[in-house]
Amino acid sequence: MTAAPQLRDLALQILEGSDLWADKCVSLDRFIDDDPGPLYRAPAVPGRSASIALAPRSPTEAAPSFSKLSDAAVRGRLLHAMANHELQALELMALALLRFPHADRRFRRGLAHVMADEQRHLTLYTRRMNQLGVQLADLPLSDFFWRALRTLEDPLTFIIQIGLVLEQANLDFAAHWSRRMRAAGDDATATILEQVYAEEVGHVRHGLLWARRWKNDEDTLWQTFLDHTFEPMTPARAVGPIFERSARTRVGLPADFIDRLQTAGMSRGRPADVWWFHPDAEGACAHAQRTASPYTPKKGVARLEQDLAGLPAVMATPGDIVLVPKAPRSDWIQHRCQAGLPLVQFVEDPTRLTDRTLGQPQPWGWSPTAAARARALLLTAPTRDPQLGAKSWSVDAARTLLETEPEPFWSAPEVVPVACSSLEAVLRSWKQLVAQGHRSVVIKGDWSASGQHRWIVRNGQPPTPAESTRLEGLIERHGAVTVGPWLDRVLDLSFHADIDADGTVTHRGVVRFDTHPDGRFSGAHTGPPHRGIDRDLTRWLLDDGRDPDRLGRTARRTMAAIAPALHAAGHVGPVGIDALVHRTEDGLALWPLVEVNPRWTMGRVVLSLQSRVRSPARLELLRPSDHPLVGAALDTRLPDPDCHQDGRLQGGEVWLTDPRGAAVAARLRLGSY
Repeated sequence: MTAAPQLRDLALQILEGSDLWADKCVSLDRFIDDDPGPLYRAPAVPGRSASIALAPRSPTEAAPSFSKLSDAAVRGRLLHAMANHELQALELMALALLRFPHADRRFRRGLAHVMADEQRHLTLYTRRMNQLGVQLADLPLSDFFWRALRTLEDPLTFIIQIGLVLEQANLDFAAHWSRRMRAAGDDATATILEQVYAEEVGHVRHGLLWARRWKNDEDTLWQTFLDHTFEPMTPARAVGPIFERSARTRVGLPADFIDRLQTAGMSRGRPADVWWFHPDAEGACAHAQRTASPYTPKKGVARLEQDLAGLPAVMATPGDIVLVPKAPRSDWIQHRCQAGLPLVQFVEDPTRLTDRTLGQPQPWGWSPTAAARARALLLTAPTRDPQLGAKSWSVDAARTLLETEPEPFWSAPEVVPVACSSLEAVLRSWKQLVAQGHRSVVIKGDWSASGQHRWIVRNGQPPTPAESTRLEGLIERHGAVTVGPWLDRVLDLSFHADIDADGTVTHRGVVRFDTHPDGRFSGAHTGPPHRGIDRDLTRWLLDDGRDPDRLGRTARRTMAAIAPALHAAGHVGPVGIDALVHRTEDGLALWPLVEVNPRWTMGRVVLSLQSRVRSPARLELLRPSDHPLVGAALDTRLPDPDCHQDGRLQGGEVWLTDPRGAAVAARLRLGSY
């Protein structure tokens, strides 16, 4: 009887041999493993015949639509990709046997059994795709997995990236495509994929067994998984086009691990943009105007930044990163996921990003503080005019807009405030406004935002001595104030666009929003800005139906007027312009450029949500007195989102930030209100 071959010799034949069947599919039914040999150096490429050689960085095809699966050649090309993955997995496992000769013998035997399954899968895929008219040599064979995994240095990293990333993703891919093939009438291919699916459960279980044995006792399985997955093999690659939770449960993965993986939201390799909520960008800019000391937000602002930290995730691209002071609870992330919101990665420790390839920094607003944070992430912060974002920065443009070829329904130029840098100038401007008939005057700090740092001087009375002292303090902190008439406002609007690096303007839409009496933001509405308002006001906005594009045209003209100055000041990215409709002696007027916000705004959050809703919706900022969930105990259950069969929201409420234990939370309320 011939002696059983050494496992090392079989691994060498699989890895270095060139023949697909004689070498790659050599029998692994019997072997011995008492001479694993010395440490082996990974080759640049595995042994292959020229016809099936790996193609460096070959392009990948998009998954075919269901309608195309009726084409045998399309199904064959899909199986070609799967066969390529199986072949590379087989070669990588052979490499692991050679690279880790001193690993536990039980691990090596288990890996050999997994390799035998991979050989069988390769054979099944290849034979079936040949029947469909596709040969393995017909198309390029991507080298992605080989390139990503050939240099792994230790068995734990290998078993996580092979067993708990690639093999785990195969649970999803096999289940997804078996159902699609069955529905397309290809029962033969569906049966093969169902067999692969069943055997992948054992492969992932093998990976889980050794990940648990080799990890540090102090670390959770999830933390170990995160520590050993990195670009390009990120946790996102452990998930396929669907999420087979039941299969992962059969594997034995902990429920908490499954929850975290389903909602991890990490990029599959695309450089992820980094988002963070910076609600006091204006305050940080004001601070930088007068001192070089580090900026520390007030307690209320710091709490707002903490409670609404997850809000930028609404606007992010799936796979982006959102920086948060504390990792969000998994049930809130699941709540977002059920609502169809972008699946992102929430990161509380930015130092973990130092070895990541990152995209663009996306703070809520730019300030010296935001620029410093971007640089700490080794990202580039823009060079901007330090006055950009101040109220006084845009007053000249606002006045010019109203004076040069104004629309007949726009406000008179006198609504535009005057910038003042001393108490004397403030008093002069106040007197002029009172003389013009304005009984109430509003004074805003140059870096004020959301109704803060402003006073309304009413009834034509001058500021009191105490108010004058406060005004002098405000001028000192902000460098200047603006003084303008307090208008009888009827409707608040905002115009939105993006400015590209070359100055190109892309219009995003018009949003109606609500404010509290003191000017603080309270809510914003999806859909047409005239929906849900007084009928007479709607008729005025649309000019009795004669001019339905009134607001759109105004938004475009206003943005065109201010965009060159924004571009010259170094702004690239989102911009929101506040506008308002107010009463005059002659009726109503639209002031199209009240303030310029060169940053993300609540209006942009609403626009990001617009395509996700089927019914009218309102974004709201709520406090504990407004809703029982705000400030509630952390074990309070969040409601299930009400989604239509097309995945869009149709009723109920979606919490854009976790309300439990929060002093303020963002909610999207759907339906009539």
